[in-house]
Amino acid sequence: MALFSQIAAALLLLLQLELHLVGGSEAAAPQTLSCPAPAGVPGTPGHNGLPGRDGRDGAAGPKGEKGEPGLSVQGPPGKAGPAGPPGPQGPKGEAGPPGIQDGAIKSLQLEIKSLRVTISLLEKAASFPTFRRVGQKYYVTDGTMGNFYQALKLCSDAGGAIVLPRTEEQNQALVKLIAPFGSASAYIGITDRQVEGQFVDTEGKSLVFTKWGTGQPDNYKGVQDCASVLESAIWDDHGCEVPRLIVCEI
Repeated sequence: MALFSQIAAALLLLLQLELHLVGGSEAAAPQTLSCPAPAGVPGTPGHNGLPGRDGRDGAAGPKGEKGEPGLSVQGPPGKAGPAGPPGPQGPKGEAGPPGIQDGAIKSLQLEIKSLRVTISLLEKAASFPTFRRVGQKYYVTDGTMGNFYQALKLCSDAGGAIVLPRTEEQNQALVKLIAPFGSASAYIGITDRQVEGQFVDTEGKSLVFTKWGTGQPDNYKGVQDCASVLESAIWDDHGCEVPRLIVCEI
């Protein structure tokens, strides 16, 4: 056994010498030789290290195959473009229906005007508690009693005048209007203040209808310049200061 150890030492020495000769300066470095040792127990694995940096991009690959067609969905409309040039003039259209003639227009205007007048009269008449349509006018009263001058003012303020029958029919309509008031008479719009014995209306025009009683007008005592219609439908002259029922026509 001792001999074997000596031979092994001699061989090791010879090997070191050869390495020195072959390796040159590297042989000068001290070498640590040791006899092989039995393997130990493996230790626990160490922690993973930090990830390395990204590598460089690789070369471009070959062109892929054509894909399937996408869905045919229409996108939103774009902005309106500038207006184009005017197109050519189209063909002449068919003739329209005939328009309203000038005469028809004027006729309608007159009817509207007449209707407005009628409505205005009706509104004025309706402002009195008692009114009656007579022809194209209205006889109205609120039962007020007064003299001739008060009657003039009251009727003028109402947009009318003191009532004055111009036909027998109108005279009878006036009598029917005043009957419910129990009044014996109502002023009519006539006077002879300008020329005695010549009765005219409040505008100075001659009368077209009268209904004087027998012997009337008589200007009794020279002071009867006004007149009234009595419940008997005849006319009678009397003084202008005598109170009578006031009836207006509008």
